[in-house]
Amino acid sequence: MAGRMPRDTSMQEYRQILIDTEWAEAERLLLAAGLGMPTGCDYGLAYYEDDTMLACGFLAGNVLCGFCVSPAAQGGGVSTAILSRLVLHGKQKGINHFFIFTKASEAEKFAAAGFTLVARTGQAALLEQGRPNYADWLAATRERMADFAGQQTAPVLGAIVMNANPFTRGHEYLASTAAASCDRLLVFVVQEDVSVVPFAVRFRLVSEGLAHLGNVLVLPAGPYMVSRASFPAYFTADEARGSVHAGLDCALFATRIAPDLGIFIRFVGTEPFDPVTRQYNRVMTQEFAHSGLILREIPRLESAGAAVSASRVRALLQGNTCEARWRELEMLLPKVTYDFLRSREGVDLLCRLQNHVGRH
Repeated sequence: MAGRMPRDTSMQEYRQILIDTEWAEAERLLLAAGLGMPTGCDYGLAYYEDDTMLACGFLAGNVLCGFCVSPAAQGGGVSTAILSRLVLHGKQKGINHFFIFTKASEAEKFAAAGFTLVARTGQAALLEQGRPNYADWLAATRERMADFAGQQTAPVLGAIVMNANPFTRGHEYLASTAAASCDRLLVFVVQEDVSVVPFAVRFRLVSEGLAHLGNVLVLPAGPYMVSRASFPAYFTADEARGSVHAGLDCALFATRIAPDLGIFIRFVGTEPFDPVTRQYNRVMTQEFAHSGLILREIPRLESAGAAVSASRVRALLQGNTCEARWRELEMLLPKVTYDFLRSREGVDLLCRLQNHVGRH
């Protein structure tokens, strides 16, 4: 019959990415589109036509990422179908709040699918769907701050974001110096629980270690500061994507968190060792300049001619912890951390450190 379109007889299906060859095929698809393979993925889904992978998407914790559709499959709702299937899989696993980390150019597409924009730069965007969301986190943080920030009229409010893996004399020095430079100081402890020292322990040690500073409030950072959603490269040492990820995390802090909480200045320590953190500090300078937020970089505390750092402490703890090694650690750690590591609870952590191979 004249003018009738030929029937598409190709076999089309969505299926989970399981074996190594399928993961490799997904990586090639992403690389062809100028994208990198996401890390820490728990689940991958692909769209096939005649057994050829034409699209893919991934779930890493509650972060949806790695969306890619070949030109041959675009325009047919494939990306939306992958998204909805990934969300359904997450919900079946008990996840009710999702992030999407994507190219800035893709933000409108995901917004049309029911996601809300959290932050955006020229290169990347972070969106979310479900509860608890940014508004919920903000309300909870403001509630914790209510008595603290209200003690003085128009206080100069500063902030630090630290992982404290573990809490060192360097962290203590940074917080003490910052606290002396502003009326009130918020110390946010990175909440992403992928470090060798669990968040609950890190938060406790920072809280106890800074309790003597009356103008300091220690808070959980939540998923909006240095998290696998806002800054995934921090946990993978991925320098190639580090600048893009850092830019989004810094933009989120400068355009949403700082104005919403009344933060005037953020303090960071100089970074002599880690290239990703050093890059983060550099990007922070650029992003904050656009918003008027002040960034102050404080020189690292030194011991025996070298900067005190958590990575230095972890390296010492991974070796043979003889008494000489403990004396060296005592120079790097505040009493609260030193006592914890020598406690029965700390022994379990030392055992984990011996087998730990991750970045943090």
